[in-house]
Amino acid sequence: MANQLLNSIKNRLKSLLNPGTKPGSEEAQVKFARKEQIIVFLVAYIMAVSLWFIVNLNGSFNISLNIPIETGTVSQNLALTEPLPEFAQVSMNGDGWQLLNLYNDPPVVAINVQEGEINLFDQIRQQLNYLPDVDITKVQPLVLSINMEERIQKKIPVKINTDLRFQQRYGLVGNPTLSPDSIIISGAVSLIQDINQLELPDTLSLTGIKDDIQTSVPVDIGNPLINVSDDQVTYTANVSEFTEGETTVYIETRDLPRGQNINYTPSAVTIRYDVPLEQYARVQSIQPYQVYVPYSKILEDSTGFVTPDIELTATQYQLKLRNFQPKAIAYFSVLEQ
Repeated sequence: MANQLLNSIKNRLKSLLNPGTKPGSEEAQVKFARKEQIIVFLVAYIMAVSLWFIVNLNGSFNISLNIPIETGTVSQNLALTEPLPEFAQVSMNGDGWQLLNLYNDPPVVAINVQEGEINLFDQIRQQLNYLPDVDITKVQPLVLSINMEERIQKKIPVKINTDLRFQQRYGLVGNPTLSPDSIIISGAVSLIQDINQLELPDTLSLTGIKDDIQTSVPVDIGNPLINVSDDQVTYTANVSEFTEGETTVYIETRDLPRGQNINYTPSAVTIRYDVPLEQYARVQSIQPYQVYVPYSKILEDSTGFVTPDIELTATQYQLKLRNFQPKAIAYFSVLEQ
């Protein structure tokens, strides 16, 4: 019956492709007739295909599917050292409609894991026994060899790489933070024992920054057999607009022996630095830097010029050294009388 209907549709299609034009008919009427014929054809075609499916899928079929498998029940004190295969190739026969549903939406089979060998055929057949008209005939692989070890856990620090690009005159105030800054990992001994730090694989890249940063970063340890206590960490950083400050500081000599005195030319250094706008007024009322030359540097020098060291003493402020002048200072030693 279905074949006769399909032949009828084929003949109808041929007539649509060569419809001809009746003498004296108007063009609009011809176009309307063609549209009507096409609609009739489509309806008939859909009915024929539906009838074909109804007739043929009521029979018995054989198919082979890749069924997803996942780890099911595992002892709390043990852990896998190698992952299970992602799929099992399952051959089955049964009612066409049920096989079509399985093909479109294959079920995930949870495998109960234990040390030694697992009969994959039995476990898949047991979990698919809710399909009364489907028989499992073959499973590949038939048997899985499972290696397990003692499960341990360890707390490790998290490290994140960043590429932060700020708008002009903006920058970080203080050090960024991660929350949590450490996570707990657990898994087989051989997988965990050599891990002492988690460096996140993706670099946090931000551009055009002018506001405070608070963003979540996914935690990916790169091994599905290792469990992590947190699936993400939060990166937080304070951002401020900076302005330029300037101060002049006299040069000191550190670790100077008794009876010696070192004079410098010039005797002071001009320091330029960046300071957050909200801290600028407070910093202007203090001397935030010290400039010094270690006496050991003078002893090692043979040129008569040294480069002083710059030390930030007002560490409560977020100052960033830009430059200082002059870079080289002449010196001479004066013996005390």
